[in-house]
Amino acid sequence: PHAPKNYAEKTEELGDLFQAVSDLRPLTLLYRSAGRAQEERITIHPYAMVLYKDSIYCLGYHVQKREIRTFVLDRMRDTQCAVTERFELPQGFSVDDYFQGEFGIWRSKRRHRVVIDFDSHAAEYIRMRKVHATQRLAAIAGGGVRLTMTIGDLTEVTSWVLGWGRRARVVEPPELVAAVTSELANAPGGSAPARGP
Repeated sequence: PHAPKNYAEKTEELGDLFQAVSDLRPLTLLYRSAGRAQEERITIHPYAMVLYKDSIYCLGYHVQKREIRTFVLDRMRDTQCAVTERFELPQGFSVDDYFQGEFGIWRSKRRHRVVIDFDSHAAEYIRMRKVHATQRLAAIAGGGVRLTMTIGDLTEVTSWVLGWGRRARVVEPPELVAAVTSELANAPGGSAPARGP
């Protein structure tokens, strides 16, 4: 389990966000984007709340930027739920289009075919879980299993593969091979093993 978040100081923001999502009401708030020191006052149309790795996220339309974005509750402050205004969800909207199952909140327009081989010790666990909607499994030599799936952003996949240690070997794409190799090479006392086909 991930370290639990303490939202005791965010009860007002959480209440306003929940109300805005459930009633489809605009939400005005102070928000600090990742990597920025300054907060800015923004208005969003919050479409959905998602719990991911013990953090609460909101998927919503950023009115000023005119695009759908993901916002984390931790960075919200001074929220105000509109009383008289409402918005409509876009036709055909699905929260699944914006999240990658176990691989989280990261979005990308680019799609990657990901192939990872797992040894026989990890194979049973991999067969028991559905980590992504597109996944396909195939038996490989030695009792292992090959996982193939199509993913957008590779950030969470990189961390996930690293968590398997020597039980997993990335076959493709080259970007994921390079990311895993780089992380291993830069770990304290680490040296990158050979990866890829």
